Amino acid sequence: MLKKYLKRSLKNLCILLMVSALILPPFANASGKYLSPLPVPDMEVLNIESQRCSSGCLKDFLAKEQIFSFVANINEENQNKELIEELDKILAQLEVSQIPYFLGMKKSLFHIALLFPRKAIGRYSSTTMNTILSYLLAQKGRFNFEVFDSHSESLEDLQATLDKIYSKGHRQIIAILTQEGANNLNAMNPSVSVFIPSVHKSQILADSKKSENLIFGGISYQAQIQKLSKIHPNVNAASFYDSGTIGTLMQQYTQVENKNLKYSKSFSLKQSAELPKQIKSLRGVLQGTRIFLNTPIANSSIILSQLTYNNIRPDGVYSTQINYNPSLLSITQERDRRNMYIANSISPLDSLFVEQAKLLDVDLEYDWINYATAFGIEYFYLKNSPGAKRYFKERIRDNQVQYSIEILTPANNRFAPL
Repeated sequence: MLKKYLKRSLKNLCILLMVSALILPPFANASGKYLSPLPVPDMEVLNIESQRCSSGCLKDFLAKEQIFSFVANINEENQNKELIEELDKILAQLEVSQIPYFLGMKKSLFHIALLFPRKAIGRYSSTTMNTILSYLLAQKGRFNFEVFDSHSESLEDLQATLDKIYSKGHRQIIAILTQEGANNLNAMNPSVSVFIPSVHKSQILADSKKSENLIFGGISYQAQIQKLSKIHPNVNAASFYDSGTIGTLMQQYTQVENKNLKYSKSFSLKQSAELPKQIKSLRGVLQGTRIFLNTPIANSSIILSQLTYNNIRPDGVYSTQINYNPSLLSITQERDRRNMYIANSISPLDSLFVEQAKLLDVDLEYDWINYATAFGIEYFYLKNSPGAKRYFKERIRDNQVQYSIEILTPANNRFAPL
């Protein structure tokens, strides 16, 4: 019903935009080098009805596709769980910033803590701080943001850091951890809400009970490989993988999803000198196969170049989020990427929000941990200020963020939809 309404509304919106384009001053079209001085337009819904509306009345509005009447009339007295869920879907799709129900709620100081073991996560110790700051600055609300370094991911260090965070009054935490740290935190069963952007729920040990207060924001490499494996599934497969934790995990998923996997090899940069000879000897094995690259970008580029050099033409080359990065386009030749397919779970965001984040050196277009971190801060922020602007459309189910998966092909200078 919402799609029908939006279709009718878009025609009127297009006319409005054409008229606006004629009367806006020249500086409205901002240079790509500078942010536009014009504020981003917001959509607000006002209630002009004088009569009260019951929950039954709200359901009638939905049944009659009177979406804005439904949004305008919902309040504390007539809402229930079912209606709030419908409201949540509508606001996310329409990108409505203010409605009467939320305008009456008083915005309070937003408290958020960031926990990380600096040595374990490296560069993400700084980028995640900037990701959270960029989101909070975009919302323009009052906030209290503190950072806590646990030094390591041991049970003792994590517990001591959690105690310190709790003593400072924080009850919402973003935690950037590896699989080891997430499992230790799960075993502790913290009493506060913790969002972990860097780990998928499936990486928590199967024999342990998952804490209800932990929410996982990691993408699913398993789901991405499942989708990639459905492309020409009857063709024999081969794989190259990194020997690290994530690479080994992706290799396991590749083996499960491809029963016709005929060849697999672990590859690192230290082995690059030996690769040309090995690839040449594997020409008969790799020709016409589906090749999975469960390797980082630098490793993948070396493998791709050797396939081209030895005139090996696979049926297709497949990779996950690990190779969704513009640097792949710059360090490989277009012919190297022929018949290459990459799974991506990062959805497009508001362009101004993305550009503002870049001012703090935050990449929300290709860096999935930054993307998941920003989603996590929005999850907490909207609980505190339900009427705030929504940037993300993903939802949480069973304590795990649900991401869509799009298959892209690395073209000349961009990743194009398949």
